[in-house]
Order: sequence, then structure tokens, then C-alpha cells
Amino acid sequence: VLPTSGGYAAATPGFNGAFISEAFTHSLLPALSLLIVAPVGWVLGMRNTMIMNLGEDYIRLAKAKGLPERRIALRYAARNALLPSVTGFALALGSVLGGAILVETVFDYPGLGRLMGEAVGAKDYPLLQTLMLLTTVGVLLANLVADLLYGVLDPRARRSES
Repeated sequence: VLPTSGGYAAATPGFNGAFISEAFTHSLLPALSLLIVAPVGWVLGMRNTMIMNLGEDYIRLAKAKGLPERRIALRYAARNALLPSVTGFALALGSVLGGAILVETVFDYPGLGRLMGEAVGAKDYPLLQTLMLLTTVGVLLANLVADLLYGVLDPRARRSES
């Protein structure tokens, strides 16, 4: 049903419907294999933090006030459990590239992971330095976005007016 290798087959590369749909169908299997493995640790960490937060005093107070369980879980516990998970997710983006090297090689998919694997094999150090710089900038930008999200997610992290 889905193609098992390559980034596209017969369509001429360009910004047209045939090429975009073909590139999309070729990217489904590699993307699914990365998505099955990559977020598992993040989800388990979020679950553990959520369970830990459900035992806190402010949750007991919310239950004593008679708030619905759904509101307590989403509004109070999940909001506090989300903070370390956002940082962990931003830091995990660098390790996704390591998985991309394997996935892109297996599926013969043209991408940065496969390019990095080929650069290692060819000992192309300038290309490796460039790819590592791109990866580092990507992780730093993801951490910047995570830090900016902290102000939105946690009112305590907002800048205080003085």
C-alpha cells in the first residue's frame, strides 16, 4: 500500500500536486517508525510526573472544594506535570536525529539523517560539522521555545512587575 523506499518515484521534483502527494506517501512509513519510538519516553515521563502531582496538597484542596475530577486533572495536575515534559521534549529532539540516521538508511529516504550517515562513511568532516551545527541550532531553538512556553504554562515563571 505504501512505498518502502525512496523519497519520490516518478514525479518531477517541484512545487506541484503530483510531486507533493508522492513525497507525502513516501514519507509516511519513515515518519511513523520515528513517531512510534521517539515519544515513548516522553509520554512515560509525563505519566509519572502526573501521578506524582496527583498526590500534592493543592490537588487534595481542589478535591475538597468539590471540583470535577476532569478539571482537577487537566487544569491543575497536567499543567504542572507538563513543565518538565516540555523541557525533556525539547532536549530529545537531538536524539531523534540519531534515530533518523537508521530510519532513513533502512527506507532509503533522502534526508539529513541519511546524509549524516553517508558523511560519516565518507569521512566528510566539513559536512559533518555543518550537520552538527544545524542539529545544535535546532536543539537550542527548541529549548528557547520551551523556555518561552514556560511563561505561558506556569504563571509563577512569568516576569514579575516591580
